Amino acid sequence: MTVYYGGIVNIITLIIFFFAFCLAARLAFRQGLGHNYPWICIAILSLCRLVQVSIDLAATELYPPNLASNTSLATGVAILTEIGLTPLFMSTASLLNATNRPKGRRMQWILIILHIPLLVSLILIVAGGIDPESRESPTFAATSTTKAGIALYCACFVILVWATIVITSRLYLATSTEVKILTTVVLSLPFFLVNIVYMMCFAFESFYGSQRFNVISGSVTLQLCMQVIMEYIIVGLYLALGFELPDKASRLANRAIAFSEMDQDQLTGMILWKAYEAMSGK
Repeated sequence: MTVYYGGIVNIITLIIFFFAFCLAARLAFRQGLGHNYPWICIAILSLCRLVQVSIDLAATELYPPNLASNTSLATGVAILTEIGLTPLFMSTASLLNATNRPKGRRMQWILIILHIPLLVSLILIVAGGIDPESRESPTFAATSTTKAGIALYCACFVILVWATIVITSRLYLATSTEVKILTTVVLSLPFFLVNIVYMMCFAFESFYGSQRFNVISGSVTLQLCMQVIMEYIIVGLYLALGFELPDKASRLANRAIAFSEMDQDQLTGMILWKAYEAMSGK
């Protein structure tokens, strides 16, 4: 059986995200509850990509590239390709939320509330699928609902960039661990932007045009360079960051050492300050 160009890309993606899932699962266990949300999101993204490329590989090998593939397979591939941005967004937002002092309480709530439009966009994309009128040909078009979901992704990205700029401007308040987190997020944003641009081009590309950005029948090279490789890089950056952050055991040990080094007055003052913060809602 001949493996097409798109099939080769899918096989490589299958291998990479299998290892990414294993590493993300290990990091989620290593970081412990309350600190493992970014790695849980990466694990979900990996599962999403594993299912997507498996379906796409089946469609590529079962149907010639010049013919319309099975509608259910094509719809599944399109939806999974698009919704993969949701766990990537959530992982980035939760990493920014892991910076305590530079972030501030107001920014913390903004990053938490950001999950709501992300979930709405996911629902819109799943509900939208692909245009039923375009299923008679090998080129598939996004519905108006899908376009709304992708546009919402774009708005969320603008908020994410703004939040990163605000938090990074307070870098003087950050610890060395928080500097690593912010550096990783800043490095990932250009690759994130290229991915968003590709999704926007797919959603709003004219059905009667060249359809080069179509996730089903468009240019495999464009998708490889603008979406697939971008996700490889972002996931690689986040996984590398995870192994540089202190694990659960290290955090508990450092906390125990810090408590043991405090004198009675410092310990009493810290407890009173925490109680004041809790009662005042700061």
